[in-house]
Amino acid sequence: MRSTLLSIFSVALLLASCGGGSQQVTLEINLEHNGVPFEVGETLYKGDTAIKFELIHFYLSQIALGDQVVEPVVFINAQDSTSMHYVLPLTKKVDQFSFGMGVDSINNIQDPTSFGSDHPLSSSNAMYWSWATMYRFFKIDGRVNATGALGTNDQLLAWHTGKNALYRTKEVNVSIKPGAHLVLTFDLAEFYSGVSLDTETMTHSMVDDYAIAVKLSDNLPAAFSLRVQ
Repeated sequence: MRSTLLSIFSVALLLASCGGGSQQVTLEINLEHNGVPFEVGETLYKGDTAIKFELIHFYLSQIALGDQVVEPVVFINAQDSTSMHYVLPLTKKVDQFSFGMGVDSINNIQDPTSFGSDHPLSSSNAMYWSWATMYRFFKIDGRVNATGALGTNDQLLAWHTGKNALYRTKEVNVSIKPGAHLVLTFDLAEFYSGVSLDTETMTHSMVDDYAIAVKLSDNLPAAFSLRVQ
């Protein structure tokens, strides 16, 4: 299923550019850091601190155009371009785009072994916490080094958020017509704004590090922005 998403997306975008695609829109998910596009594995900087994000996985849920949910849940693997492109049905102009960041409470109680390997909630995505019997919402791993050079004495970074109380939603009031191309951008610098890269690099949403997970989750609405083309 995922192997065909990118080709479907490309065809849909071509049709839209030729005046077709009147029953759908395309959705592209991008990554930025301080407004600059980047790819997983690149070395980034916050001041003198070097950062390398080596894994970025997350869920978006209840994606809606107007008052209609058009995609219940999607799994984003930032190293798999097919998981960052979608075709969504739309038959008439709407004035709102909304979505949840993480897994909504209904889907969060599902059994991952009950889904096929190509389903977003499948155990094959390694996003399920068996100890908590619920899903990780965001799983971001990497390394940081305050010296500005990665490689020696790096500090591990693992921001794993989950639990229903950390689910966040966002609504964007914007005109969207059939055939439009939507670009949803996730800015990692906004995501960890106010989070110390010295003392707050680890959270698994457990009691002793829960405050870090709250900070990260509260930053999510500002970290996502939508552009309509």
